[in-house]
Amino acid sequence: MKEVKEKNEAEKDEILVKKAQESPEAYEALYKKYGKRVYNYFWYRAGRVKEVAEDLAQETFVKAYQKLPNFRLRAYSYFSYLKTIAHNTLVKYYKKPKTASLEEIGDIAEESAPDKSEVKETAELLWQAIEKLPEAEKNIILLKYREGRSVKEIAELTKKSTNAIKLVLSRTRKKLVGWLKFKP
Repeated sequence: MKEVKEKNEAEKDEILVKKAQESPEAYEALYKKYGKRVYNYFWYRAGRVKEVAEDLAQETFVKAYQKLPNFRLRAYSYFSYLKTIAHNTLVKYYKKPKTASLEEIGDIAEESAPDKSEVKETAELLWQAIEKLPEAEKNIILLKYREGRSVKEIAELTKKSTNAIKLVLSRTRKKLVGWLKFKP
């Protein structure tokens, strides 16, 4: 019974995939069919954090869409293929260092520095580290923390999505915290 259902799903998916390969707008049908399931896959595995689940699900569908022209369905549903991409995306996510805010960096500096001169030194090291960042990351960090711009404003200025900006900020903060923790 289960095998018949899976075969029917695979046949339906094959039709949807062929349509999507012919017309990119038709990919929306695959997204509508499996979007919630992919999101749930991440939601349960990424600590039930909505933003993380949304970002990882979006990344999964972008990767699947990019590979669509060469994709050929086998005897399984498109969801099986999406789960493979999702799994690899999740593994990559967990291999990256976790986030910390610049405010937390300041707190770390104050806790580890008994006097103000050490806090000042840590702040200088932070700005030196920011100068070493790739240009795109540095610009986003400076827009956020030096100019005080919102994520939405930064997204508009850089012509990126707000989720992309949040992701860059998160990853860059992690990188900066890592550099500060391992300062010479």
